[in-house]
Amino acid sequence: MAETTHAPHNPAEEAVPPTKVKDWASATRIELGQWIKTLKLSNDIKEAADAVWKRLGALESALVNKTQSETEARAAFVTWVADNDWHGGFAWYLEEKAKAVAEANRLAADQAIQRFIATARTEAQKATRMQGGLGTVVAGLADIATQQTFTGTSGAYPSLLATGKHPIMQSLLARTGQGEEWTVDNCAEVDAMNKYLYAINARLMTDVHGKNLYFHAETWNWDKKVWQPRKACGNCDSWMKVIGARRI
Repeated sequence: MAETTHAPHNPAEEAVPPTKVKDWASATRIELGQWIKTLKLSNDIKEAADAVWKRLGALESALVNKTQSETEARAAFVTWVADNDWHGGFAWYLEEKAKAVAEANRLAADQAIQRFIATARTEAQKATRMQGGLGTVVAGLADIATQQTFTGTSGAYPSLLATGKHPIMQSLLARTGQGEEWTVDNCAEVDAMNKYLYAINARLMTDVHGKNLYFHAETWNWDKKVWQPRKACGNCDSWMKVIGARRI
């Protein structure tokens, strides 16, 4: 039985779009040219990349001057890669492109997370408008896992009926030593955290992913008559460390 042979994979078959080939060739040629100039390349890769860059120019020229149809020009480039790009200049470009896209996506995702984290501050500042300049502390809580936000007000948690106090919040407070003149359950962060626990339907401490939680608090400055950011008090700092939550 004769041995079956397979043609080697040609990366250009999938990479070159079937339409708008001129636009693709122009953008690819410019990008590849920049990388050739700025990246440190071995002689083999540089030579191969240069050859691809020139061939992209020929592809673009054929389409601009209409010496070939889009289908013919695309097919000619794909065939050239298969027959002449022995050192993998085009495959190298695709690898670098994939890295660049992945990094751009990572940065975009990180920026989106940072914008959402900032909503903890935004929600707290919105809540101050409902307080009328009282001595109350308000807190905003952002959960980056579910992209939900919560607000809390100092003094709200102690006034809840027992059925409104989440067991996990009670457990956290039970192990918190009183480090301030006020009780451990009086803070706005406690109220916001209590709402979060009910929202995620937490049953066990392991359901709480503190690394995803960001708090921001604002307090009324009586002297300056303005709301201003406030760091965690000694009480909240204690239970926040237990779950790994952070402040902004």
